[in-house]
Amino acid sequence: MLALSACLACSEAARAAEPSPAALPITVVAVRTDDAYDQAGALTQALRSAIKETRGWSVGEGDFSLEVLTLSLQCEDVPDAGCQTRIADQIKSDRYLWGVLRKRETEVEGTLNLWTRGKPASSVPVKYSANLTEANDEPLRKIAADAVATLTGGPPNGSLRVRTGAAQASVLIDGKPAGNVQNGEAIFTVTAGPHRVRVKSAGYLDSEASVVVVPVATTDVALSQMPAEPSQSNWKRMGGFIGLGAGAAFGTVAVISSIQVASIQNDARYTAYRALFPVDVGDVCALEQREAIRGDVNADARTADAGIRLCEKTDTFMGLQYVFYPLAVVSAGLGAYLLVTSDSRTGERTGWTVQPSVGLGAGGLDVTYRW
Repeated sequence: MLALSACLACSEAARAAEPSPAALPITVVAVRTDDAYDQAGALTQALRSAIKETRGWSVGEGDFSLEVLTLSLQCEDVPDAGCQTRIADQIKSDRYLWGVLRKRETEVEGTLNLWTRGKPASSVPVKYSANLTEANDEPLRKIAADAVATLTGGPPNGSLRVRTGAAQASVLIDGKPAGNVQNGEAIFTVTAGPHRVRVKSAGYLDSEASVVVVPVATTDVALSQMPAEPSQSNWKRMGGFIGLGAGAAFGTVAVISSIQVASIQNDARYTAYRALFPVDVGDVCALEQREAIRGDVNADARTADAGIRLCEKTDTFMGLQYVFYPLAVVSAGLGAYLLVTSDSRTGERTGWTVQPSVGLGAGGLDVTYRW
């Protein structure tokens, strides 16, 4: 008993979060052993740390020893089901973790158990190297975390009741579809802790809220949905962009035509063709000039034919200029007019607005005209 008291006095206090409505407490009873005191003390502290780091669980208050409890309650070294219930009543806990550890040469082995009021007890075997005598040893921390995850089954669950203003809606929890709301209400089973809830339904704006789900209880969240305004297409604005785009396309064709005409006039074949005419002839591509040069027996026939073909090509591009330059101006002007006269904002006043501004060092006057 003196040795046991000394071990308990030397044990460190558990560095765990305080029990709260958002976390269920698990009381950790110091692991019992007859020959592996360092390993049992380290495992006890590692189990407390593992519970603290598991969402939805917290370490219950109190520092208890399985050996002291079994002696005081006159139980066997490994308590049976009835004695486990009396231990829970003694330490005033609805769930507690206990275990027995023994040394086997260079290893330690034993069993960890979780007792929960009203539920079957669960257990998990452990076996690891006897060299792990520090609670912060990474292998021991992993052994404790795996044991806690197996015994508890992970974070505890809670119920989330979602209420909406819409009769039917789809619910997303943490960005994942969770189900549908019928008649404005639905209940979902989720893990305890913080969650993000979003509600989507036709004809309403999305609504979103954060909520902390309490384990083994029902948490309510009400999301008010505002009716969505019907979307109306702004045909003037759409037509304005179409007009500007068409004007740019027409202008591009017209500019390309002008470039082609300029390139033809700088063509060596066109220069040779023009040399066939007297200097006082202004338009060598006129129809009468083409007919005249064809009938001139003194002119070079190949040069004349090449020049005439260039003149015909010039006629084509000149015609494109006459058509597409006006189209570009009209389309762009109409598009600009439609954009200027379109206003997707509603309820804003048109006309002149005068807004005075006065500061510590100076004053000003803003004059705005909106149409």
